[in-house]
This record gives sequence, C-alpha cells and structure tokens, in this order.
Amino acid sequence: MSRRWSVGLGNIVAVARREFVTRATTRSFVISTALLVVAAAILGLAPVVIGYIDRNTSQSIEVHVGAADLHGDPVSTLDALLNAPALQGGAGATDGSGAGTTPGGPATRDYRVSLAPDLDAARRQVEDGKLDVLVDIERDASGDAVFTIYVNDPAMSRTPDLVRQAAASIAIADRLGRAGLSGAQQAALFAPPQVTVRSPDTSQPASTAQGVTGEIAGFAVTFGLVLFLFMAVILYGTWVAMSVVEEKSNRVMEVILAAATPFQLLSGKVLGVGATALVQYVIVLGAALLALVVQGQVGMLVLGETGGLSIPQGLTPGLLVVFSVYFVLGFLLYAVLFAAAGSLVSRQEDVSQVVTPMTLVSTAGYLVGVYGSIGILDPKAPWLVVLSWVPFLSPYMMLARVNDGSAAPVEVVGTVLLLALTIVGAVWVAARIYSAGVLMYGQRPGVRRMWRAIREAR
Repeated sequence: MSRRWSVGLGNIVAVARREFVTRATTRSFVISTALLVVAAAILGLAPVVIGYIDRNTSQSIEVHVGAADLHGDPVSTLDALLNAPALQGGAGATDGSGAGTTPGGPATRDYRVSLAPDLDAARRQVEDGKLDVLVDIERDASGDAVFTIYVNDPAMSRTPDLVRQAAASIAIADRLGRAGLSGAQQAALFAPPQVTVRSPDTSQPASTAQGVTGEIAGFAVTFGLVLFLFMAVILYGTWVAMSVVEEKSNRVMEVILAAATPFQLLSGKVLGVGATALVQYVIVLGAALLALVVQGQVGMLVLGETGGLSIPQGLTPGLLVVFSVYFVLGFLLYAVLFAAAGSLVSRQEDVSQVVTPMTLVSTAGYLVGVYGSIGILDPKAPWLVVLSWVPFLSPYMMLARVNDGSAAPVEVVGTVLLLALTIVGAVWVAARIYSAGVLMYGQRPGVRRMWRAIREAR
C-alpha cells in the first residue's frame, strides 16, 4: 500500500512539475509577467505619474472686481476654495499672484488665481486662449454681488461649476460683511460642526471624519482582494482547462494515461498550474508593493515633493491570513472543476462553452462580494449571510463580512471547513468526469454527457 501511495504521489509531482515548467518557460508567460509587473509598478506610482503629467497643466483664472466696497478678498478666497485639496496637503500661503507654493517644491495647485485690472483686455485673453477663466464681480441695483464667468469651456464643465460654487461663498461673505460681521465672526459662523455617525448597536464604535476615511480605505482593500481572487480563478482556471484540451487534441492523453491515473493527472495539473499562478502573482504583487514603498522617494526626485502611500489602513495581518486561506481553497475548488470541464471537449474553441457555468457562478460571487465591500449591499443582511456559507461563493463574500466585522470567528472557521470538504467532494466528482472525459473525442458536451461520465467512470 505504501509503495502504491509513493508511486501515486510521484506521478502527481511529476505532472505538476511538467505543467509548471512548461507554462513558466513559455514566451507568453514571460511577456505577460513582464507586462503585469510594469502595470503594477505604474499603478503603485500612479500619484507620481499623474502629478508629473499635470505638473504644468494648472489653469489660470483672473478676477475683475467692479463691485464697489466688496467685503473680503475675492482673489485669495477663490484661490483657497479652488485649491482646497492642495492646501490640505500642506501647501503654503499664496504669494502675490495667488499661485501658491509648496514647501520644498514647485507650485502644485490646479488653479492660479490673480487680479485682472482691465476687464476688456482679460476678456480678449480668454477669447484668444491665453487665459482659461475670467470672473467679473459687479453689483446689481439692490447692491448684491453678481458674477459673470467668461470661459471657452461648456457652462456645465468642471471648472465653471467649481467657480460657480466658489462665487456663492464670496457672495455670502460679502452679504455678511455688509451686515456688520467681521472676518473672525464669519469664520466662527461657518465653522463645520462635529458630526458623529453611530450604529444603532451602541456597542459599536462611532465614526468620525478620520474613521470614515479609514472605512473607505478598508472598502478599497477588500475590493482589491476580491478582484484579485476573481481574476485568478477565471484566468488560471481557464489555463487548467486549456491544458487538458491541448493534450487531448494532439492525442498525448492516451500515452500519459498508461503511466498515471486520471486522478493523478487531475491533481498534478491543478497543482502545477496553481504553482505557476502563485509565482506570477507573487512577482506582480511584489512589484506593486515595492512601488508603494519607494513612491515618496520617487515623488521627491520627479516632483520635488515628499509623501507617498503607506500600507492601506484596511490591510491588516488578520485580513491577509483570511484572504490567503480563502484564496488557496477557492482557487483549488474552481480549478478541479475547470479541469473536469476541459476534459469534456476536444477543441480549444469549445473551452469557453464548458467553463461558462463556473464563470457565471464565480462572477456572481465576485459581484456580491464587491457590492458588499463598497457598501451597496449590507454584509449583515440575512440572505447575504446565508449565501456566504455556500462554498462556491464564500471565498468572495466572507472577505466583505470579515472586513465589515460582521463575521464571527466561528463563521470563518465553519465556512473554511465546509469549503475544504466541498473540495474533497469536487475532486471525487471531477476525477470521475476527467477519467471518462479525457477519452471522449468528437462528442458535444452537455449535462447528460457529464452525468453519464460520472456514472460510468471507474
């Protein structure tokens, strides 16, 4: 018995090694890995890339003040409102032109606001394209401030809309100034209130502005992990199915079956392709993490700015452990079924047809998991809790529930055990389909054909 197990294990390892070496040394694998590494590095350095592209694309805005005794400085007010993200990021005070600077670096504002002494000359500059926006402030018969925006862009485009919103703040400040309120009083009047969002369950912590930012980061992390799993299942599951069809199409399968059992072939293919997928994903993920680590230094060299992304707040060690378990088990479950489906066809053109059921189920789990991670669906909803126990869906849905904090540890353990047991059953079913399907040639796949393969296999 021990010798039989040893031979069987040796056959599985041999098939897995062959699959790994064959796929990892192909030109398509090397090229795709290189392209994915470049894409991951670009995504990790996206803020630096965007900043480099937009470094000289700030829009110029001039303000002509025709209103007598306008309260406040519309130039500095408009500059502060339009460049609020830059100010929050640590930009310094505005200079005389309203352009603003960043300590240790060049101007990084999206808008450069300055005063226009001559309305007609500034309007001609807008018409000629030398000036992006001109804002003229006058007073109507009632003494209220009225604004005219001269711009070549459509009236509902982003910049006119932002200027329109800022104009409302300037008009309100002018009205309050005319009513006798000082600048300090106006600042106190418009100071944002403290807002706390609480769950009806008072034992849950409250969310402040920083807490909401952390929740958004957690949603983004979960979305990325669910997408990561979905791509691996679809891409590498299809690899498994294609590998089976390739060997059937050139009649190599009959020779291989003389040395190894269908179960050994199935296990070796799943493990070999899985190892290939893991290697590629580790390389790509390493490139993305490296880009995140050096983002601050690259930003300083390219843009003269400090900063960069740290590890996302929601990416905790516990979530990574849970994701790793669900990733491995979820991939194995789908991979054995993809291999069994691939054994039912003889042409690569038919692979997409037989893997469609697994693809649809995986897509459904992915969509529900994504919607749960970004808050469109409530992870605590009873129907979603029930579906999270379905082995084909739990790898996606449990990630959203774990991130939300609604999944108890016993549920995580329970779904993992159920998923592992389902893999055992799926391997038994897939091996029977595989043992009969690998010798089928020129027969159309279908439910009846699959059921017959399960019954007739030995």
